[in-house]
Amino acid sequence: MNLLALLLITLHGPMLVPDSHGKFDFIEVDPQTSRLLASHAGNKTLDIFDSVSGKLLAHCPTGAAQGVAIDAASDNYYVSVSAEQKMVTVDGKTMGKTAETALPGKADVLAFDSKNGCAYVCHDDGTEVWVVDVKASKIVGTVTIPTDPEALVWNPQSDRVLLNIKSADVVAVIDPGTNKVVDKWATAPAASPHGLALDADSHHLFVVGGNGKLVMLDSDSGKLIASCDVAPKVDQIAFDPELKRIYCASGTGVLSVVQVKGAAMQRAADVPTHKGAHSVAVDGKTHNVWTAYADGEQSYIEGFGAK
Repeated sequence: MNLLALLLITLHGPMLVPDSHGKFDFIEVDPQTSRLLASHAGNKTLDIFDSVSGKLLAHCPTGAAQGVAIDAASDNYYVSVSAEQKMVTVDGKTMGKTAETALPGKADVLAFDSKNGCAYVCHDDGTEVWVVDVKASKIVGTVTIPTDPEALVWNPQSDRVLLNIKSADVVAVIDPGTNKVVDKWATAPAASPHGLALDADSHHLFVVGGNGKLVMLDSDSGKLIASCDVAPKVDQIAFDPELKRIYCASGTGVLSVVQVKGAAMQRAADVPTHKGAHSVAVDGKTHNVWTAYADGEQSYIEGFGAK
């Protein structure tokens, strides 16, 4: 299949991130402002870029940032921080830190539930998810889970937090009303599930395994709908709801592009990226796709334009 004729073109070549160093973890795009939000763990900042030009707008000091969640109503960003064991609130308008919540362990990624106003923060390689009231900046609950959580999303239609558990090859379904795991969905044939993305309108949940398998589950029942092959060792995935494409970032130096057609998925292309680029985000307005990575001590972002 002709990649350049169908899928992606290089938009912004590897762009050196100024005044920074070290690796990134998860990245996201704020759909309201078309900003790329990069959890820059090695630099101990949340890096904020214009997702059209790639221009750096701010380094916000946070500590070793692992993930970021967006609160559209308040224009806040919530950042999970590992080494310093906290969650940081960043004002999207000023791009400055406004609050911190101390955590009892190292944080990994997180998701925000706009219905109850709480962030769900994973304990890195632990057996709990901390429930943080973002207005009060305090922990108000703890969800007991199987060990080794990975990515998580909040489904606004079912009001459930969906969490990959790589040690058990399941998606743990958390009820925010009780803060308990109420179901577990098998991810087979995707083993050691990492990246997770939701198409709420189509009721599809996408889960990628470290073994190079991507699955589509029913986001209400967990029933397996479809699966396809992607590059191995994918970490983060991103879904473009208009183009119905899933971008799967493998640290091996490949970005697998999967086209969704109803209840089917097709691996459309593999785009070469820099080795170690395991983070990916897509801007749903412009359809620009971004990766972030470190090469030695230097940090880079790279952008692609969808065709």
